[in-house]
Amino acid sequence: MIKLSVYIVTLNEEKRLEKTLKAALKVADEIVVVDSGSTDKTKDIASKHKAKFIFHEWETYCKQKSFAEKACKYDWVLMVDADEVLSDELIDEINAIKAKGTDFNAFKIKICNMFEEDEKPRRFTHTFNAVRLYNRQFAFMPPDLFNKDRVKVSENATVGQLNGKMHHYCFLSIEQATEKYNRHSSELLKTLIAENRSFSTFRLAGEFPYQFFKYYILKRYCLLGKRGFMQAMVLANFRFLKIAKWFEWKALNNKKN
Repeated sequence: MIKLSVYIVTLNEEKRLEKTLKAALKVADEIVVVDSGSTDKTKDIASKHKAKFIFHEWETYCKQKSFAEKACKYDWVLMVDADEVLSDELIDEINAIKAKGTDFNAFKIKICNMFEEDEKPRRFTHTFNAVRLYNRQFAFMPPDLFNKDRVKVSENATVGQLNGKMHHYCFLSIEQATEKYNRHSSELLKTLIAENRSFSTFRLAGEFPYQFFKYYILKRYCLLGKRGFMQAMVLANFRFLKIAKWFEWKALNNKKN
């Protein structure tokens, strides 16, 4: 039988963490919560659900998750964000893998954006697919500066696809989302600098309208009513801030030189 560690990184997640942990407990033999300095009840909630709670000062998303991964006891791990909840179907699939074993070294999981009141994904909700369940002998979260937030899988690894979905409750409020994406755009600035990226003034001017079109039309947020419109606006602003902060950094850096 496969033993499984679930790892989660947190910062002031008292409003969402309990639901996440309740679902994770149904598959986990161990839950590791790595926190970067919560001032709310995050630690109490983690302790209540018998999670191993570790403080680790924030560096980048990838470094934080890499640290959490390394703190896990078992080779098989499941990466879950604090705003994600395993569906019943996904729980059943993972428990079947644990009981019967598998020839795969890693599995992709479909992650669906949800509103706070949703019990199941809406028909046209945005979904992305990523490796989240994996054997650390064949895959790992790289501790780099690039904030890609993606598990790196070795070339010889076999990757399966799970049918059950992860429910992603990414928006609590406009205020929460705006604060989150403001922080995240600053993290992504580190990526742009590390990759020695550069942008034109045209990119600065066009980033917001392009990103709004991409989210609202191409990713079908237009089918989610007023809330879809507001989410598309917030996400477009997030992408714009990443570029704007690069221009600001470039101007300040040139001034120093």
